[in-house]
Amino acid sequence: MATTKINFYERYAVEHMEIDMDDKGLFCKVCSERHENVSYTVRVDESQLVPVATSCNCASIKPCKHMHMVTEFYARIYRSNVEKAQAKAAQVEVVETPVEQVPPIAMELTAELRGRGKKLVATDLSTKGSLNGAQQTAGLLMALPSRKAKAS
Repeated sequence: MATTKINFYERYAVEHMEIDMDDKGLFCKVCSERHENVSYTVRVDESQLVPVATSCNCASIKPCKHMHMVTEFYARIYRSNVEKAQAKAAQVEVVETPVEQVPPIAMELTAELRGRGKKLVATDLSTKGSLNGAQQTAGLLMALPSRKAKAS
């Protein structure tokens, strides 16, 4: 069974994250894990379908955990937009293409294939084997003595 690690700091940081804008654009204030009353500014790029964290003013190697938290936060919020965009991209626009017309091939057929000199003969299928069981049953029942007309 797979276990999920619950990071209480990440949950707390996301719940208490401050989102604001200034002259440089959108940013999020994320609290520090180690130092009380310290928060880091994570800059966010809103130009794409889902906003992503681009920088953080902490001393860690980038991308840092603060940037990951902010990116995951926006990915969760914008999930329905991503699903809608994927569904829209998946719809294939049906374009009707003209079908190339192939001209008939002109060739001479032999007399056998053309059917010259042949006559259409109708065949009475009611006399052929058991093609129609209902007719045969009806004929059998009509032949029974109880079904014959009475002589007066």
